[in-house]
Amino acid sequence: MIHHVSIPARDPRRVADALRELLNGRIYPFPPHWCRDAYQVVSGDAHGTVLEVYPEGYWLEPIEKIFKKAEPAPFHPFHMLVSVPAEGAEIERIAAREGWKNDFIAVGTPGVQPAFHCYRMWIENRVLFEFVPQSMIHEYESYMQFNRLDEMRPKEVAAA
Repeated sequence: MIHHVSIPARDPRRVADALRELLNGRIYPFPPHWCRDAYQVVSGDAHGTVLEVYPEGYWLEPIEKIFKKAEPAPFHPFHMLVSVPAEGAEIERIAAREGWKNDFIAVGTPGVQPAFHCYRMWIENRVLFEFVPQSMIHEYESYMQFNRLDEMRPKEVAAA
């Protein structure tokens, strides 16, 4: 289970505010001695789910001064799926208000019954989040099981 993840943002507070709304959570400043203008969006759920939002251009490095600053990348090879207490209309409303691209999509192989559905939202139109209302997460959870995935795996791919 993933309990927290961090993303970059051009406007970290605005992104944190929108994510807080989607999670029905609270915002806390990230420890100020580490990274100024970084925020933790805490869901308050039993798993301790946290979405960290850092100012654009910072990265983590395995050295004493962990946070570094550089020119920001326009896009990132990252995305995540998060189940949220917000329903579809609320997800769409927040994306529209922020001016972020958002689509309700069916995920899966074309021509086959979808694996699951989600709202694909591009935070600041560059970092991909997939949001699933908690009322719909059963599709994903039942799909991502060994027995189901094993049936679809090509025979030439050995089980690990």
